[in-house]
Amino acid sequence: MQKIVGLCFLLIFSGQLFAQQHIKEQIKDLDKDFRSFQYKKVIEKGQFLLSDPYVTKEDSLEIYKYMLNAAYALADTAQAKQIIKQIIKCDPEFALNPKDTSPKIIEFFNHVKSQIKHHQPIVPAVPAQSETPPPGAPVYKPLPLRSMMLSVLLPGSGHLHQKLMKKGIRFTAFSVALMGGIAYSSWATVRKRDAYMRAERGADFDRLYGNYNRMYKLRNALIGAFVLWDLYALFDLQKEWQVSLSSEPNGRTISLAVTMRW
Repeated sequence: MQKIVGLCFLLIFSGQLFAQQHIKEQIKDLDKDFRSFQYKKVIEKGQFLLSDPYVTKEDSLEIYKYMLNAAYALADTAQAKQIIKQIIKCDPEFALNPKDTSPKIIEFFNHVKSQIKHHQPIVPAVPAQSETPPPGAPVYKPLPLRSMMLSVLLPGSGHLHQKLMKKGIRFTAFSVALMGGIAYSSWATVRKRDAYMRAERGADFDRLYGNYNRMYKLRNALIGAFVLWDLYALFDLQKEWQVSLSSEPNGRTISLAVTMRW
């Protein structure tokens, strides 16, 4: 039982690390898009990334910085001001680095920041789930814990819990097949090991050991495949959850720009 619990925590932790690494890669893509003068794409992808529950405060500020530079480059001062407001809500003491930011943007940022502080006090935003976020604000809503735990224990069951029936059935069927293979190979490994250990003089030891070794490797390969499959199922469930949030009828539109890198 302790091994199963440990494996669950390991899978959850690994899934979080995988999500964090994915976000870092997406931020690198933002930099490439910005250097390629694809400013609208930077803003669209930035809005989508900010809705990811695994985005940290530091990641959010980095994404906002790219979005601000892109909006300023498009001469869209209205959107640039909205982005600055979100930056100040995230970190009231945030300051742009002159080493990687144009002096004109820093001047504009400081001017808008002083105006905001002059008219109203700035406190870090911690919106309640029941509150309606302002237009254009990112939606922070993590994947339900029960769905995550179900997906860890049996990949695909989390999809079923979220009413993603087609994927849930396919994922669950494949997971059951993998678990069946692990159970059989584990049983067969023990049998073949016992057969090798109990062999008497005159037996074909090479054949017995070969049978045991092949089954042992097969069992380990299936366990490794199950762990990778579990991580992928968690990632896919998180992605489907974010897409379903973006498509909810809440009176506003969120542009999606999903990029998968393997």
